[in-house]
Amino acid sequence: MDINLIIFFLYLVAVIYLVGFTLVNSLTEVRIREVYMYSGTLALIGCISEVAVNSFCRVVFDAPLWIYLVTPIHQGDTSIFAFFQWSLYGYHLYFVHKKIQSLKVKHKASIFVLVLSIEALLLEIFVNISSNFFLNTFIFYYMPEDMGHLTSVFVLPVYVLGGAILNETFKRFLRDPVFFGTLSFAIAFIFVFLE
Repeated sequence: MDINLIIFFLYLVAVIYLVGFTLVNSLTEVRIREVYMYSGTLALIGCISEVAVNSFCRVVFDAPLWIYLVTPIHQGDTSIFAFFQWSLYGYHLYFVHKKIQSLKVKHKASIFVLVLSIEALLLEIFVNISSNFFLNTFIFYYMPEDMGHLTSVFVLPVYVLGGAILNETFKRFLRDPVFFGTLSFAIAFIFVFLE
């Protein structure tokens, strides 16, 4: 399964790269330090938030919202693979955020939150369908059946809140992207790999 997991991750990298490429034009300046910060921030916030949200669900609803089936840690609330998956999503969000910032519209922060929330659900469906093809299993399995266990509308409020938090976090972290990217990756690494 290890080689299949690596192939699956490289497939995700290629897909996310191509999607990012379509979001920007030739005049868009890509700042590697900022891409690094976005990836590190999502590695940190994604993995820790998964454990926090699922812990909340266990206390309030007496059941987790999802369980990771591939390289699970923290009672299946997150996984080792999630570290890489969330980092890759941070890379993608850099380009989404850049695209939204380039638009001549009002309420860019609200648009970012809305796009992130809907897109996250769609990406979860895509990742699980793809992982079923490459790995013969879902990466994560949602307990509610509302969307075929691929994702759930019950996670939508979490993504809305997360999008608002990320928007403000990115503003602050952009002041020193290398420092905050490194700090985020370091904390996420400790949380995931030194469980």
